[in-house]
Amino acid sequence: MSKSSKFALKIKDYIHSPERKREYNEQHFSEAASRYDFATRAMSLGRDAAWKRLLVAALPQLSAPVCVDLACGTGDIAFLLAEKYPAGRIVGIDLTEPMLALARQRSNSINIEFVRQDMGATDFTDESADIVTGGYAVRNAAELSQAFLEIHRILKPGGFVVLLDFSKPPNLWFQRLQYLVLKYWCGLWGLLLHGNPEVHSYISASLKTFPDRKQLRELIAETGFIVGHSQQFYFGTLELLVLQKQTV
Repeated sequence: MSKSSKFALKIKDYIHSPERKREYNEQHFSEAASRYDFATRAMSLGRDAAWKRLLVAALPQLSAPVCVDLACGTGDIAFLLAEKYPAGRIVGIDLTEPMLALARQRSNSINIEFVRQDMGATDFTDESADIVTGGYAVRNAAELSQAFLEIHRILKPGGFVVLLDFSKPPNLWFQRLQYLVLKYWCGLWGLLLHGNPEVHSYISASLKTFPDRKQLRELIAETGFIVGHSQQFYFGTLELLVLQKQTV
């Protein structure tokens, strides 16, 4: 079922520059879009949809919140938000038009909008969102600290952020083990679905410059958030984080 992939970029050549990483992300996810949902389910051993439901379940009951879903992909989390908040406004943003096109095709909700924006520099006004979500999002930010500062800017005081992403252990030995497992497991699906392991083995490479769990919490605190809840999956390979914007 594999197909020949034209995608030839190597993340190691792009990851150390915000501009270059943004360029890589746009091209990479354009290539991955057509089979992204299947690949995500396969790589998570079928657990991805359940984790996203837990993400939305962790949010408070609000009457009509403005929700921004970062790196929304084909819209999984945005659609769950629309179900939870039928009177709310849901905006899914992504850097990649092929992903957004698929999300729009799937959508039949009047309270969802999908727009092309960079999570590090959005068009939202200050303190205009009640909720920000992200599934496998912030790890792909061109500049992580800027992404958190932008989330802080657009979120109302006391607003909530819920993030699901791969999690990097502080222990160097476990980091190496995680890198190898993800490189070959995710690379296998890139090879099967796209004829190119790089299409999904990028996940392991992206973790090399991503902060470990301790460092990430330091960044979260520095950018004005507190951690309200966390839950790990698959022996800490992934983590669900519930954050709240500090009010003072």
